Amino acid sequence: MEEVTTGASNDLQQVRNIARRIVAQWGFSKDRMGATSWEGTDGNSPANPAGVSQAKEKEIDDEVRALVLKAYENAKEVLSTNRALLDELTEALVEKETVDFRELYKMVEKTQPELARAQIEKQVSMTGA
Repeated sequence: MEEVTTGASNDLQQVRNIARRIVAQWGFSKDRMGATSWEGTDGNSPANPAGVSQAKEKEIDDEVRALVLKAYENAKEVLSTNRALLDELTEALVEKETVDFRELYKMVEKTQPELARAQIEKQVSMTGA
């Protein structure tokens, strides 16, 4: 397994923090557990005790794990499905460092012409260009 860099580690921690707020504070869960905790911590520090029982903490952790796994699987599917586009975009960025809206959607048009046309029309109507 490859090592996780400091930047990636921080990103993963942010994913966990956001997912925890989604479940515990905003009440989003597949089991409809509802909002369970309003504190600003997850209770892992002695200085900041948990606002819920250990059983509820496990329930929250299970929901967070499921939410993050579902997001991971969705992201992996999107990236895998669009691998050719990502490779083309990567090459363009390495070559010239920036890609504007129209250049990007010319790339998108190769695999998803309807999406590209709709987005270009939307952009044109918004800017009048």
